[in-house]
Amino acid sequence: MRNMSDNEIMELTTDDFRELTPQEAQQDNFRRMFQLLGLIYANQVEIKQMLVANNHPTTLV
Repeated sequence: MRNMSDNEIMELTTDDFRELTPQEAQQDNFRRMFQLLGLIYANQVEIKQMLVANNHPTTLV
């Protein structure tokens, strides 16, 4: 894929795009699925770190 200038990108029309083949669509869906799984995992790690940081042992007096 060649690099496009900002002006070329802004001048794109719907005619400049083509339909994906079934194989390309499947590959794109897998890519999106793994991106979402990565985001979910990152969120789970962040939540766990926050819970661990906020879990201070209580001391009884």
